[in-house]
Amino acid sequence: MIWYFQNADRSRHERLAIEALVGEVQWLRPLDWRIDEHLRLVWDADILIGERIFPIYLRYPNHFPHSPPLVMPRGDTSRWSSHQWGAGGELCLEIGADNWNSDFTGADMVRSAFSLLEMEVERIPSSEIPSRHQTTLGQDLRSTVSRLAATTSLLEFAATQDAPLEGKVDCIVHDEAIIYYASHFARDGAEVWRDASIPKPLRAESFNIDGVLIPWPPATSLPTIATDKDFRADLAAQGFPLDDNRRVVLLMQGKALHAFRTYGDSVSKVTIVGPDLVVDRLADDHRSLLESKVAVIGCGSLGSKVAASLARSGVGNFLLVDDDVLMPGNLVRHDLDWRDIVTHKADGVARRVQLVNPMAQTDIRRQRLGGQESSGNLEGLIEVISQCDLIADATSSAEAFNYLCAAAESGAKPMIWAEIHGGGIGGLIARHRPGIEPVPALMRRVIENWCAEKGLVIERPERSYEDRHVGIPWVADDADVSVIAAHASRFAIDLLIPRSPSIFPHSVYFIGLAEGWLYSEPFHTEPVDVGLASQVIAEQNILDKADVAAERARIIQILGRSFGQTPPAG
Repeated sequence: MIWYFQNADRSRHERLAIEALVGEVQWLRPLDWRIDEHLRLVWDADILIGERIFPIYLRYPNHFPHSPPLVMPRGDTSRWSSHQWGAGGELCLEIGADNWNSDFTGADMVRSAFSLLEMEVERIPSSEIPSRHQTTLGQDLRSTVSRLAATTSLLEFAATQDAPLEGKVDCIVHDEAIIYYASHFARDGAEVWRDASIPKPLRAESFNIDGVLIPWPPATSLPTIATDKDFRADLAAQGFPLDDNRRVVLLMQGKALHAFRTYGDSVSKVTIVGPDLVVDRLADDHRSLLESKVAVIGCGSLGSKVAASLARSGVGNFLLVDDDVLMPGNLVRHDLDWRDIVTHKADGVARRVQLVNPMAQTDIRRQRLGGQESSGNLEGLIEVISQCDLIADATSSAEAFNYLCAAAESGAKPMIWAEIHGGGIGGLIARHRPGIEPVPALMRRVIENWCAEKGLVIERPERSYEDRHVGIPWVADDADVSVIAAHASRFAIDLLIPRSPSIFPHSVYFIGLAEGWLYSEPFHTEPVDVGLASQVIAEQNILDKADVAAERARIIQILGRSFGQTPPAG
């Protein structure tokens, strides 16, 4: 129900507040109340300031008093104030949606409108007039089509140039906007600058346009854009004749960059969008991640999200391992999209990583751990994985897990793994830190025994979540996978920084997303205590020194026979 019917007490309160204001001041001439075509309550009045009359109306929203009424010009399409949403638009007052509360009334809005208009009549500078009129970048760009993304690298480079440079400006065409960005510039055919902050894969999706960067004299007016001929004449008059092939012109005037696009006989100005003022959105401890290398084994729905998340967090190097190809059915929960259909997932994830973190380097292996691969290739891959700073298993494959255990142990490297339960009811995340937790293979047995003691069996797909050759894949939606991937990524970041002590008191968690199996409700979390590595090592060291020496002597004998050498005496 509309508020003025539902809340008669508030309706009366508003009416009495306005009547009190009318009786209190001389600058307000009341007219009448009305209901507009959208059933909104409206009060018409005139504000009198000197010889000027400002016809206004106060309009209450249908969800009042949860949001403020508006003060609008009534039948006047001229611009009254710089603190106004365009000519004939709403006045931007000191009270708005962000500081509104139900103690305010429509009378307060009218009083604020008078204060604003009075200062405008008295010609007080706009900057000194209290107002909430501050548009966002998005609002300012709504009416623009052509935009150039001016990176910090471009602005710093352009400001140091004293002669024209030829280069490439790349362009991406969207339905609603055309986006330009400077790719590189050269002098006498030799490249002198390339924007490293632009992802390489983006260039492959862009149109390359010949451009020129010109240092424009500070005290000189910008060239006219009435026609292409006039534009070129103004450039030539300043000693910068324009090659016919150069279709994008960048003028650096002091610290201000200006951009123009030529189309046949016409020229248009391109809106410059400067760099983001908020540079650091990550904690300082994330800076060290740039030097880290993470092996992501399995670039399916889980692995693709983990890789993208780590790239956004600042990880600078990736080994991406997966032999599978992205199919349309994968898109319901994969981080890639139609641009990568029927390409190898590892290649697609590499592009995704570089699109979100242009500084990232990727090493791609289109191989399956435990698949139909030669033993030589497999051993070589395990060796490469063992050299990474962190191993992330996103395969849900017992066979792949065993090989990764070998890589983690041989390289003494940390490892994380994650699994999604069928039906999307939850998942598992686990981590191994060398010398702290038991080896991953033993941890896995501890986890399974922990479940068995509770009468639970961990169901896993036969090979992997995304394997289209085996049975029906796990049912889980993108939100299910994203939750587990996010927790796995947090584990990874905690290991890579590394934080000491870790922010995670446990190394294995079952995380519930719905009621069922282990979980009593969504977000039910169960940690699993897997013990310490020192406890396991103590249990495994069952040989005395003599037995150890005898066993080593036996191995030395075998080495001697194998290589035709007489082994040294024990």
